[in-house]
Amino acid sequence: MAHLLEELALSVLPGEADTAALTELSFVRLGGDSLRAMHLVSLAEERLGVAVPLGRLLADEPLRAVLAKAKAEAGAGAAPASRSRPEARGPLAEPARAKGQLSHAQQGMWLTERAVGGSPYNLVFVAFAEGPLRRELLAGAVAAVGRRHENLRTRFVDVDGRVDRQVDDEFTVPLGELAYDAERDGGFESFVRAAATREGRVVFDLADAPPLRFLHASAGDGRHALVLIAHHLLLDGWSVGLLLRELFDAYDHPDRPLTPAPRFQCLLDHQEGLSGSGVWDRQGAFWEGHLADVPAVLELPSDLQRPALQDPSGTRTPFDLGTETSAGITARARECGVTPFALLLGAYALALGRHTGARRLLIGVPLAGRTTPELRELVAVTGNLVPVRIDLDDDRGIGDYLRTVQRSLALSLEHGSLPVDALVTRLGMGGSTSRHPLVQFCFGMHDQLVPRRLATRELAVRIEELHGGGSQFDATLFVSGSDPSFAGSLEYATGALLPAEAEAFLADFAEAVVRLARDPAREILEDVRALSAPQRARLDRLNRTEQPCPALTVEELFLAQVERRPSATAVRESEQTLTYAELAEAAARQAARLHAVGVRPGDTVVIAVERSVAEIVAVLGALWAGACYLGMDPALPASRVDQMFERIKPAAVVARAGAELGRLGEIGLPQVEPWPAGADGHASGPTGERDPGRVAYLAFTSGSTGTPKGVRVPHRAVARLVHEAAYLRLGPGERMLRLAPLGFDASTLEIWGPLLSGAAIEILPAGLPAPAEIGGFLRRRGVTVCWLTSGLFRLVADFAPDGFTGVRHVLTGGDVVPARQVAALLERHPHLVVTNGYGPTENTTFSTVHTVGRAEDVEDPLPIGVPVPRSRAHILDERGRLLPPGAAGELYVAGDGLALDYAGDPDGTAERFGHFSADVPERLYRTGDLVRLDARDRLRFLGRVDDQVKIRGFRIEPGEIAAALREHPGVRDAAVVVGDDGGVSKQLLAVCVPLDTGAAPSTAGLGAFLEERLPAYMVPGLWAIVDEIPVTANGKTDRARLAGLGRPAAAAPAAPAEQDGRRPEVARFLCQVLERDEVGDDDNFFDVGGNSTRAVRLVGLLRRELGAEVGLRDFLRAPTLSGLLRTLARNSDPATGPTTGTATGPTTGPTPGTAAV
Repeated sequence: MAHLLEELALSVLPGEADTAALTELSFVRLGGDSLRAMHLVSLAEERLGVAVPLGRLLADEPLRAVLAKAKAEAGAGAAPASRSRPEARGPLAEPARAKGQLSHAQQGMWLTERAVGGSPYNLVFVAFAEGPLRRELLAGAVAAVGRRHENLRTRFVDVDGRVDRQVDDEFTVPLGELAYDAERDGGFESFVRAAATREGRVVFDLADAPPLRFLHASAGDGRHALVLIAHHLLLDGWSVGLLLRELFDAYDHPDRPLTPAPRFQCLLDHQEGLSGSGVWDRQGAFWEGHLADVPAVLELPSDLQRPALQDPSGTRTPFDLGTETSAGITARARECGVTPFALLLGAYALALGRHTGARRLLIGVPLAGRTTPELRELVAVTGNLVPVRIDLDDDRGIGDYLRTVQRSLALSLEHGSLPVDALVTRLGMGGSTSRHPLVQFCFGMHDQLVPRRLATRELAVRIEELHGGGSQFDATLFVSGSDPSFAGSLEYATGALLPAEAEAFLADFAEAVVRLARDPAREILEDVRALSAPQRARLDRLNRTEQPCPALTVEELFLAQVERRPSATAVRESEQTLTYAELAEAAARQAARLHAVGVRPGDTVVIAVERSVAEIVAVLGALWAGACYLGMDPALPASRVDQMFERIKPAAVVARAGAELGRLGEIGLPQVEPWPAGADGHASGPTGERDPGRVAYLAFTSGSTGTPKGVRVPHRAVARLVHEAAYLRLGPGERMLRLAPLGFDASTLEIWGPLLSGAAIEILPAGLPAPAEIGGFLRRRGVTVCWLTSGLFRLVADFAPDGFTGVRHVLTGGDVVPARQVAALLERHPHLVVTNGYGPTENTTFSTVHTVGRAEDVEDPLPIGVPVPRSRAHILDERGRLLPPGAAGELYVAGDGLALDYAGDPDGTAERFGHFSADVPERLYRTGDLVRLDARDRLRFLGRVDDQVKIRGFRIEPGEIAAALREHPGVRDAAVVVGDDGGVSKQLLAVCVPLDTGAAPSTAGLGAFLEERLPAYMVPGLWAIVDEIPVTANGKTDRARLAGLGRPAAAAPAAPAEQDGRRPEVARFLCQVLERDEVGDDDNFFDVGGNSTRAVRLVGLLRRELGAEVGLRDFLRAPTLSGLLRTLARNSDPATGPTTGTATGPTTGPTPGTAAV
């Protein structure tokens, strides 16, 4: 038997392998690939009864040894799992059950067709032929193959939510004609491709006729084309190859009768045998363990907002890896003992990992499923989509990584007959409505299935695949084989990726291929960046922020303004005004008083003065004395003050006589009165060292451990923020609002922005102003520039929009900036510009800015923009590597704005400041913020690295949900956190501020609003309606206070499910299809045993028994009893009516039609 096994192996290998080589070389090194390996496994079992393990066959093990071991196990009576294959019926066996049954793959496709509501998923191929083609013979060949294969005569009829296959006795699809006119249509091949693409996007009526078309075109000069268009329900890639070969063979031999073809029943029998023999149960158990720790969703970051229901529209972008790279792929794959398929799959996974940050990925690989002679001759969809798990371990050598990909691929293929829809149901993953529930990215090499060229007696035929216009996955990478180069296309959903994003990803995939194809012994996976040269150039352009800046201290830059405009107004408070010269004089005298109590250069001076002219004098006086300043609120808790003073040792405090200083007054610091009482010292010039690297001020931020961190900011950082900053519209004649607490780093902008540019400070009277007071002050005092935290900006824009009448420039930030209010304000005040300023205290107020001046240009969410002058922004992964544009990663900032350190905290400093990246050899600050570079080279804030939550296996950004809630017409503000539901389970909590407190929207209504816009797993289960979002002292959302506010939406009075009189009947139908005794109002259909097939049954029952206006897409938006009742109520309302559109739900869908391993 050994020699028979070896003969079988040699028969499937390419070329003429030397039998002696079987002792030394593996199946792969002899030219074998996954498809040939599966063919050998099938042949060995069918003809010799020997089970050759696929994984061992694809491993880097001598082929003779693999075959010998398989023979020995067969002789010993071993019965591997793969032997549990049912006996196949003969090709002409009569059906054993109802003619109408679909295969598992067809069921998934039909469900997708139903959910899509008419969006086509067609295969389109063109066979260009040169020679004396006779149209009547071609029409005869089409009719002959149509009569031979029952699947080409099949219609699909919907009967109460169930589909029946109905096979016509006669083949009724004629050979159509595409009329070509050279003068009118231009080039022949271009005409054919355009016409085929157009016709390929026509939606078939599946019940009216077989969803299949053949079209002929002639150029009149011996050039012809045959166009094949078929719905994926009829054909897969293997079938297309069979059909075209057979069709042109029938053209060559019109008088030769065709032998009977295998019937569709043999596929149904095969699947029934696999199910009944326990093979699928064993495979299901394997998958449960194999996929247990793999994230449920893989998503390429995009500028697009993913629709709540999947949009199946798609397109393709071609690529060609070139002959040199392709030769390297083939050579390196063989050298590593893997197939080119595995190397290319590994590069695809690596590019996806670099763009998404995922370390464990699932990529769908289509499996042909042609494991018997009958199935190999059957024109039908026999395949399956198999998830391949790939783990990215950056410490692994490249060769080892590729072999791991090969092993994982083989392992998946060995367990690949369990239908993907059954696997989704078993894993409980059917609840996703915005994407495929199991895999979002697929990979396939399909040149082995559909021949590129055919030859008849008189014709030379060249076959091309075109795109039918859809994409059932976020993206599928198709690759064709290496003669002369590996080429293909990226098919992607146009609702998930922009064209520029797809092209950028393809470039990074190609770069990963190049890197993997190099010498694998010299590099580890960490060295492979998947960052192409054009993409690296984009990153470089982002950080071209060089701009000259004098090496001066803040007081020196201020004195330059004094010399230019001594009599210009520098600061105003009510009726009190100081000119630049007067302010300089007052600051000098304040400095003298500080010197008198022992303050020396390098000391720290605490400023405990309310917002006033005196505060400005004290701040400038501290710098004049060579010290740095620290703004402090005397009302701080004593424990907080003690923690701060453990880190620093102030030399003095500036405070008014008799002021209540709390713990600050108990410490015993020398106290100096502020201006004018404290400005009677002898005036002199600044005494500090003329070093822009010395400390200008300290600002304490909240540390993650609860201990405040004292950020020491140098003079050069202040100069970087405001000196000749193009983004900042400040100069002589401008007036800037002074509002922020001195301890908050926005005060740096409010004070030094005007004073270092010749503008004036307008001080809002001390205290906590209402929005209307701020608006009135802006208007009365002629303020032209102001900074407002995002929360305060929202309030003033809502309640005092006329306050911005004279304002030219609003800067806002500190949290998510409300796009709706920005657009409304720009619409109301066309002269205004709004800047979204982003940045941590550790990088001096702003790191990046995004300015918008027209309402129509406002995006939601607003980008955080580009780095300010003399600052740089780098997006790195967890190992400090530069990420490609579009990829989500942690933002690291660099440049002149960086703080020196955390005072008295070397460990904290080392954690956040330092040289963290070999790719970026400069001192960095790690922000902890998750960002990405969008298609227009602007940074977009995605959330905190540690704010991402994972619920039911889905990674969720709470900010995305909050942004959707703010679009509700009755919601002014919103925040989303993980709420406290008593420790039962992790749930999302949505906290909303109503626009009208007297008419707040119901939580049920808000939930329904989100169901229309977001996937079901992103709809919060806990809700709270509040008057204001609680904020911290620095004006940022207080998430700790939010977490305990919520209650379940179901607790809201008068929930729709309790009121609706149809509830008992609808609940009964739900229980019927779920085979359960009861179901809760808010139980997710897919969490309690539902799947796509049952969803269709439910919709059919509701329509037939209740006459309900409900479609599959309607149900998938809110797959709960309460959601279904809301849908029924909405669809019965003439004002709203049934939902329309072309979005799919949680159907498992087809496998990519022309792909196979």
